[in-house]
Amino acid sequence: MCEVYEHSNLLTQVEVNKYDPTHTTTLRNTMVSEGNRRFNEIARLVRKAVDDEDCFGLKTPTHTLLETPGRNDFAFATDEQKISGFLLWLNEQVKKGLITYEDIQEVGQSIYLLWTNKFIRQAYERGVSRAQSELRKAGYTLPEAVVGIGLVSGVVHTERIGLLYARVYNELKGITSAMIQQIGRVLAKGLMQDDPPRIIARMLVAVITGKGVSELGMTDILGRFIPARRRAEIMARTEIIRAHHLGSVQEYRNWGVEGVKVLVEWVTAGDQRVCPLCASLEGMVFTLDEIEGMLPRHAQCRCAAIPLSKSSMK
Repeated sequence: MCEVYEHSNLLTQVEVNKYDPTHTTTLRNTMVSEGNRRFNEIARLVRKAVDDEDCFGLKTPTHTLLETPGRNDFAFATDEQKISGFLLWLNEQVKKGLITYEDIQEVGQSIYLLWTNKFIRQAYERGVSRAQSELRKAGYTLPEAVVGIGLVSGVVHTERIGLLYARVYNELKGITSAMIQQIGRVLAKGLMQDDPPRIIARMLVAVITGKGVSELGMTDILGRFIPARRRAEIMARTEIIRAHHLGSVQEYRNWGVEGVKVLVEWVTAGDQRVCPLCASLEGMVFTLDEIEGMLPRHAQCRCAAIPLSKSSMK
């Protein structure tokens, strides 16, 4: 079935494959959507705690019998105590919503049971399936009795998936840690300036989602500020490609046991978004050992590796 992409007409299957040589566009978008939902929930809680519930006790008290839970929870005597209490609370919400995991052992590897795992596993499985399909297209004969059966049931596949799980967990943990640290800075500035809760809440949400980020006045060494949710989006798209690529390469390598010798060709999406780094590698041939660590070439890379035809190997 053809897919419809934004700003384009209905594409032929060939055009779709060229646009997305890994065939993981939908999977990448789904993982990004799930991540965004979780970051948005953290932002909603921050806004509610700071503004709606006035957790720092900054608003003028009103005479009412009704108070929402959390009101004045962090109305401590000093700003330092307010910041410390708030960040401890925020860290717990981040753990619950974004990085809570269960650490188990499987085939000697530590496996992190995180919400991202199902997307990484699907990407890896698609890479394995794609490798089998591309090998057949390239003229190789694969035993039908084992093609597609237990795609990632082998020890090597399981270990690789476990390492990918751990990698994504550490990446996400790094993103959320940096987010909490930045929120601490913004909160300290807001309290020192005696900003009203509404303004403080808006600034803290900007650190998470990027909404109103221009008001923060914060930049990195390149003059940019990348909010946590955006960093997570980039990570998700990149790690889906990595999982797909490693699944493909390992499956090519597995068939080497059956006498299938594979060299792979670099293929790009072939559109105007392809960067010079990747465009210069289009059509180049690599061994599996050479290309294994080359993809993704950069953040949000969409390139893939396909086997040379059997006739080219002669």
